[in-house]
Amino acid sequence: MLTQAKAVHPSKKQASMAFLCMILLLISVPNSAQGQSVSEPYQSVEPCGFVEELEFNGTLANASITEQVNLGPRTTGSNASADLRSMIHEQLTEWQVSNHTYTEDNLTFTNVVAKYSAVEQTLTTPRVVLVAHYDTRDVAERDPDVNRTGEPIPGANDGASGVAVLLELGRLIPSMGLSYEVELLFTDAEDQNHSSKLYGAEAWVERQTADDKNRTSAYIVVDMVGDAFLQLTHVYPGDAKLWSTISPLASAIGLVETKADCNGMFGRDVVNLSISTGVIDDHVPALNNGIRAIDLIDIRFGPDAEPFGGYWHTHEDTPDKVSAQSLEDVGRLVELGLRSDAWSTTITLANTTTVEEEPVLPATDVESETLETYVWMGAAALLSLLAALVFVLILSRAVDLKP
Repeated sequence: MLTQAKAVHPSKKQASMAFLCMILLLISVPNSAQGQSVSEPYQSVEPCGFVEELEFNGTLANASITEQVNLGPRTTGSNASADLRSMIHEQLTEWQVSNHTYTEDNLTFTNVVAKYSAVEQTLTTPRVVLVAHYDTRDVAERDPDVNRTGEPIPGANDGASGVAVLLELGRLIPSMGLSYEVELLFTDAEDQNHSSKLYGAEAWVERQTADDKNRTSAYIVVDMVGDAFLQLTHVYPGDAKLWSTISPLASAIGLVETKADCNGMFGRDVVNLSISTGVIDDHVPALNNGIRAIDLIDIRFGPDAEPFGGYWHTHEDTPDKVSAQSLEDVGRLVELGLRSDAWSTTITLANTTTVEEEPVLPATDVESETLETYVWMGAAALLSLLAALVFVLILSRAVDLKP
């Protein structure tokens, strides 16, 4: 127990030193009330002014997952894959939707591209590209039942969740009055077992002109975001400047445990960018071609799952394992970024933007390359500890510590 010594009265100097140490201790701990800056070319926004406008409906997105799974496994080239493409066309009635079919390595696959712009498109009109793969894994190599490892997975989370988020955003975007173009890219052949290539994403990037790349201010992949135990972390490789826009948006809607939301309440532990994970996904081809790209993905599927574990690539990837709340959290995070112009940048005809490169992992055995770091949390904790030690040392000269 700490009791103040009756006979000891600290001097003014000691009191001042103790006060200064206390201030140091406070500022060394992350403060949820502090403003969060973003890096150029993105402009800082005030997302709280848009939170009341958010409409993303997680229940509708969750229903879409069941609808997709009921089609059967959407493996590349299957009838279920074709049925899902038809569903995408039917639901995005206000968009320009087109199919793009390619054949590589004796594999025929089809991307679906949907475009919407409320303004006349020019070479300087910014474009935000939202991406989800719609194919499902053609094998369940991690299933505990070895007799079923050669069968395709249902793909409720790994496949349908990203599509569901994009379709629900597609319902809302035409009414947002955005000053830039949005493109929804549904990639095929992202998750086929026989190859490590990201066929759909690579085909899309290869056919982008220099002007297309120049005006793409953000390319954001949404993948495996339906887990009922959702946690989104920083993913590398990824564009650091685009990542800098995510934390303020997530904090505003209460998705960061250590930050206050727009109502002054601390959030839930859904987005934790202090953890960094290496993932090869559909963002990599864009990133490697000079486009600012990131990946919103949860690689731990299920309760207490390890990275690339749990229900991932098993027959347990079913609709009952996903959550309407998780879908709504991710959907509103992206919706807030769109409404607040968080990703709209000024585009010049000459592309002078330099994309920050991060190390690219090899495209094989990605799960074994997972690396998690807690650099910022560790630094904050170390500073706090040092400040506390100094504070206690000085304070001990002013008070008695008694058992």
